[in-house]
Amino acid sequence: MKPVVSVVITTYNRPNKCKRAIESVLSQTYSPLEIIVVEDGTETGIYEWIRTEHPYIQYIRHDSNRGLAAARNTGLEQSEGEYVAYLDDDDVWKPARIEKQIDALESHQSREQGEVGVVYCGTERRTSDGDLISIGHPENSGNLRESIKSVGASTLSSSFLFTRKCLIEVDGFDQTLPSSIDHDIWMSLAIHNYHTITVDEPLVITYESNEKDMMTNTYPRISGVRQYVKKWTPTYHDWFGVEQGNIHGERYFARVIARLVSEKAANGDLIEAWHAIRAIYDYSSQYQYNTYIITTRTTRAIATKNLPEPIVGALRSLKNLV
Repeated sequence: MKPVVSVVITTYNRPNKCKRAIESVLSQTYSPLEIIVVEDGTETGIYEWIRTEHPYIQYIRHDSNRGLAAARNTGLEQSEGEYVAYLDDDDVWKPARIEKQIDALESHQSREQGEVGVVYCGTERRTSDGDLISIGHPENSGNLRESIKSVGASTLSSSFLFTRKCLIEVDGFDQTLPSSIDHDIWMSLAIHNYHTITVDEPLVITYESNEKDMMTNTYPRISGVRQYVKKWTPTYHDWFGVEQGNIHGERYFARVIARLVSEKAANGDLIEAWHAIRAIYDYSSQYQYNTYIITTRTTRAIATKNLPEPIVGALRSLKNLV
C-alpha cells in the first residue's frame, strides 16, 4: 500500500490564489493524499468554498495571524500521513510533483544511503501572466550538514516533501523567527544528521507578485535575517571555527539581503534598495564579497525584468559556462 502524504496549504488573505493552489493538489497523479488548509487569521470565504466544493478537505483557522511557521506547525499537528508536503497559497504544483518525489524517496531508500528527512524539486518562476522568468534548481543533496557547509543553505518555495518523523524530531518550524524559516528547518535537519535528495525537475510554479509580504518588506526582513544568523552563529562556530563561522554568517546575511536589494532595484524602489545595501555593509565586514553579490544579483534581476527572455536565457547559458 502506498504511504499517505499529508498536504498542508497555508493561506493568508488570498482566497483566489488559495483556490488555484488547492486545485493543483487535486490534480496530482499520486494518491492517497490528505489535504489540510490552514488559514492564518483571515476570514476570506475560503472555508465556505471548501465546504461546498471539496468537503473532504480539512480546514483549520487561526483566530489571529500567527505567521507562516505557526501555520505550518498547525498543519503538521493535524496531519496523519507518513510524509508531509507544504504548499504556499500563491504557488501551484505540476501534476506529477508528489509522485516523482515519492518515487525518488523509494529508490533512495532501497540503496540505504543515509536517513533521508526531505526530498525537494526544482521550481519555475513565472510572471503573473504565466510567462517563464527563470528556473530554480535544487542545490543541497546528500548529508545536509556537509552540503550546507559546502554550498550554503538552498531552499525552493513549496517544493518540500518531509518525512513526518523528521519534522517531529526537530520540533517543527521555529515560530519565534519572522524570516528564513525554510533555511532554519534545513539547519535543524542538518544538526540531526539528516540527508536530502533532489528531483531536478521544475515541478512547482511560483508567480511574480507586487504584494507586500515578509520576503519583500524591507525592514522586518532585515531584522528577521539578523535574528536567524544570531540563532545559528554558535553552530557556524562549531562547524567552521569562530573566525570562519562569523564570515559564513555575514556572507549568508549579505546573500539574502542582496536578493532583497535586487528585487527593490528591479522594481524601481531605489530608496528601500539603498537602505538594504546600507544594512549589508553595516552588518558584514566582507566588503569585497558584499559588493560582488549585490552587483551580480541586482544586474541579473534588472536584466531578467527588462530584457527579452531569449537574451536572458543566453546570458544564463554564458554564466553556466564560465
